[in-house]
Amino acid sequence: MTILQLLASLTPVISVMLFLVLLRMPASKAMPISMLVTALAAVFIWQMDTTLLAASVLEGLLSAITPLTIIFGAVFLLNTLKYSGAMDTIRAGFTNISADARVQVIIICWLFGAFIEGSAGFGTPAAIGAPLLVLLGVPPIAAAVIALIADSASVSFGAIGLPVLFGMEQGLMQGGVSMASAQIAEHGGTYADFAQFIAMHMITIDLITGSLIPLVMVAMLTGFFGRNKSFKEGLAIWKFAIFAGLAFTVPAWIINYIAGPEFPSVIGSLVGMAMVIPVARKGYLLPKTPWNDFAENDAQEGVKIETTVRFSQIAAWTPYIIMAALLVLSRTVAPLKAWLSGFNISWTGLMGTELKASFATLYAPGIFFIVVCILGFFLFRMKSPAIKQTIGVSCKSMLPTIISLGASVPMVKIFLNSGVNGAGLASMPVALADMLAHSMGSVWAWMSPIVGIFGAFLSGSATFSNMMFSGLQYSVADNIGMNHALVLALQGIGANAGNMMCVMNVVAAATVVGMAGRESEIIRKTMPVAIGYALLAGTIATLWGGF
Repeated sequence: MTILQLLASLTPVISVMLFLVLLRMPASKAMPISMLVTALAAVFIWQMDTTLLAASVLEGLLSAITPLTIIFGAVFLLNTLKYSGAMDTIRAGFTNISADARVQVIIICWLFGAFIEGSAGFGTPAAIGAPLLVLLGVPPIAAAVIALIADSASVSFGAIGLPVLFGMEQGLMQGGVSMASAQIAEHGGTYADFAQFIAMHMITIDLITGSLIPLVMVAMLTGFFGRNKSFKEGLAIWKFAIFAGLAFTVPAWIINYIAGPEFPSVIGSLVGMAMVIPVARKGYLLPKTPWNDFAENDAQEGVKIETTVRFSQIAAWTPYIIMAALLVLSRTVAPLKAWLSGFNISWTGLMGTELKASFATLYAPGIFFIVVCILGFFLFRMKSPAIKQTIGVSCKSMLPTIISLGASVPMVKIFLNSGVNGAGLASMPVALADMLAHSMGSVWAWMSPIVGIFGAFLSGSATFSNMMFSGLQYSVADNIGMNHALVLALQGIGANAGNMMCVMNVVAAATVVGMAGRESEIIRKTMPVAIGYALLAGTIATLWGGF
């Protein structure tokens, strides 16, 4: 690969970093420019067919419908709670558990977020958790950053184990035969057995890396967003933070060991909440004085309607309870899942190519949000002006997000579909990763999770990152004599880390807290954590050498 081709393969990364992070453009401007630059590189350097390019853009636009519905649904639910007055009850409930904002972010984002990740995945935890933090008085940017960082270790088992059970399996398949057939036979004869073995490596590493995430969250909360800008104020609850980290990772380890990768995040989070909430309520492992000392809160408050209305905690939480129940039932009850999945809208043969796209109308979490919001109108007895304002504010806030995702998803599709080209090269991500593998195989324990980050950063999904790079990771492990399962585990952990900073998740988190246009600020905070998380995993793997 020539220098020019190397630069072309890096175009999406370079352009996003330049326009979004360094020049601090809002995503609604940075992403269309990045898509245009990527398209030009694909046509003139990768020699990608223009029809395929146009079809990739169309595929991206159609694929963006699902994340857009999730984001709109999350914003809609937030505004339903806000303009009905239910948010006041929710705020009071968390204050009764603990008035300490450090404790609140751990319970909401680390534990409740892990439950949502295990049930639905695909950016839903941050879309739900960040607005809840805003309701409790956390500044919007802080809420987005903390919610994204929290959505990390649980991603290994997100969406009922999809990143490992589906993403990696697809990445290892070549011509209908798995590259890992020998390892699969060694671990019981089915891919599910090998997936469980890979997941054991992931969660074993996360007993250290993942368990530290709550401590990182609270340190960043006080260090970047507190009035005193003091990391020490966050580290002051280190005992509670480590306890909360282990309260999830240890049960998750046990569940994966017993039953496999489908439910560690769901069950681990429930066990964690059952352990952590009583400890928080009693004030164990916590300083006597709660912390809630933020710098100037830049939340856009808007006009509240019916603020005198008060509900019971059960009533106020009913939308979230119904939402969680719908997510779990739709993913675990086979007949219901099959029925809901039967309402897909599919587009095949886009512009005469083999590309296709689909929208799971009733199965997508977005429709659940909308149904729950409509129920909320009746539950909270909202009057017509409140309903109109809820809908109007929700729709208006979506415009920057539609532009951002309407450009970023097509950019990713161009990137992924570039394997059909006149230059005789592999697709851009595979060519780039292959180059890294050949030049940095000696330090692959550290590079492997970085590749995982790269895949998630661009594709917006740990599952897609695993699909893109599991085959390459396996081949590198073969060439350098490294434990195959360990390398695949590092790929998965890197994909988890990439979840913190991928454009789609950042745009979603910024939108739901009313901070669209400030995506660069969020990425600058989450990127060092993502890289540090991945490199620590690589260091543990190097010291351990396998399990």
